Amino acid sequence: MKSTIRIIAIIILASATQAYAQAVPFLNYPVSAQALGMGGVGTAFISDNATATIANPAQLGIFSLNAKANASTDIAGWLEPGASMDASAISVGAGLNQFWKELPFTTVAGIGYSNISYSYVPPGPLSGPYVIPGREIDASNSLTVALGLDYFVALGFGYTLKLIHSRDPSYPVNQTGQDLGVILQVPVTKLIRKARETRNGVKPTFDLSFGYAMRNFGKYVRYPYTPLPTEADLGLSADGGLSSRYAGMTWHWLSLSWSSEAANAPFRLDSVIEYIGHFATFSDTAWGYAPRYHPGLGNFNPWQNLILGKASATVGLRKGGQIGLAEFIYIRAGSITDAGQTTYSTFGWGLDLDGLAKCLVFFRWLDPNAPVAKFLLDHLDLQYDYSRAYGGIYQGEPFEDLNLVVR
Repeated sequence: MKSTIRIIAIIILASATQAYAQAVPFLNYPVSAQALGMGGVGTAFISDNATATIANPAQLGIFSLNAKANASTDIAGWLEPGASMDASAISVGAGLNQFWKELPFTTVAGIGYSNISYSYVPPGPLSGPYVIPGREIDASNSLTVALGLDYFVALGFGYTLKLIHSRDPSYPVNQTGQDLGVILQVPVTKLIRKARETRNGVKPTFDLSFGYAMRNFGKYVRYPYTPLPTEADLGLSADGGLSSRYAGMTWHWLSLSWSSEAANAPFRLDSVIEYIGHFATFSDTAWGYAPRYHPGLGNFNPWQNLILGKASATVGLRKGGQIGLAEFIYIRAGSITDAGQTTYSTFGWGLDLDGLAKCLVFFRWLDPNAPVAKFLLDHLDLQYDYSRAYGGIYQGEPFEDLNLVVR
C-alpha cells in the first residue's frame, strides 16, 4: 500500500510549481504596476514603491536607508473576467545611529503594513445563467519589519507576518503565513574610486543587486489538505546610467535597468509523499502537518535561471528592463514564463514628480531656491505607474498605482 501511495505521489507531484499553487493563489500575483511592467520582478530590483515589500520584505530595509516614509495604492488591478485585485501599503523607516552612535556603519529599521484584496465570483452551480452569484473577497493583511545596513554595500533584511483569509468553498483559509527576504546592493562605481567625471561633469553609474525571498510559508491549509502557495524567489538586477550634479542636486539623466528572477515551489518531495501517506491512512498527524523545504536557497540553478534566462519544469522565470529619462519618464517591458513553459509579455510606463521638478529647474522654469521647489526636491515625491500584460490571467487588463514618498 505504501509503495502504491509513493508511486501515485511522484506522478502527481512531477511538476512541483503547478501542484502546489492552488490554495489562495492570489498571494503570488504581482500587485505592483511598476513591477508588472517589468515582468513581475521584485526580488532584487530595488524600488521605493511601498507595495514592493509584498514581493520581498527586505525592500523595506533598503528603502529605509534613503527615505523616511512611503505609501502606495493600486488604483485598479483587474484580472481574469469576473475578478479584480487591489493592494495598498504604507511604511516608515528611521535611523538607529542616533541611539547607538558607536555603530561603525549606517543602520536603519523600518515597519510597514500592506493589504491585498482579491474579489471574484466563485465557480459552482450557483454561477449559472439564472442565478446572480455573490462576490467573495479573499484578503491578506501583513505586517513587515526590516533592517537596513550600509557599509560600502547596502544590505536589507525583512520579515513579514500575514493573516490570510479566504471564503472560497473549495479552499477555505483562515490562518497566518510568513515571508522572509534579503537584498544585497553593490554600488560598483562607488567602490571603484577611479570612476572619473567627464568634462561636462557627467559620471557613469552602475549597481548590482542580489535578492532572495521565501513567501507564504507555513502549515497546510486544513481543507483540502494543500499548502499555502509557498514560493522561493532568487533574483539578480543590474542598474546603470549617467548622472551629474546640477543646482546642488544629483540628477540621473539616463538610467538603464535589467532584472531576472527565478521562482520555485521549494517543497521537498519526500515531505509531501510522507504527508500523503499520513492522509491516505487517515492519520491524525496529517491535520497539523507542516511541509519541509529544500535546504539552502531552494531548487535553483542560478547560472541557467538568472544568467542564461532559462526556465525549467519546476522553476519559472520573470525578467524585464526599464529605461529612465531625466528621472521623469520610465518605459518598461518584460516577460513571465511559468514552470509549464508558458510565456507572456508585459509593458508599462511611469511618471515621477521629482524628475519633473528637476527638469523644470534645468530649463529655468523653476527657481531651485524657491520654497516650493526646495520642498519638492528635498522632501516629497509622487509617482504614477501603469502596466499591462498580454497573456495569462492578466490578459490586456490595466494595472495602475500611485506611490507617495516622504524623505
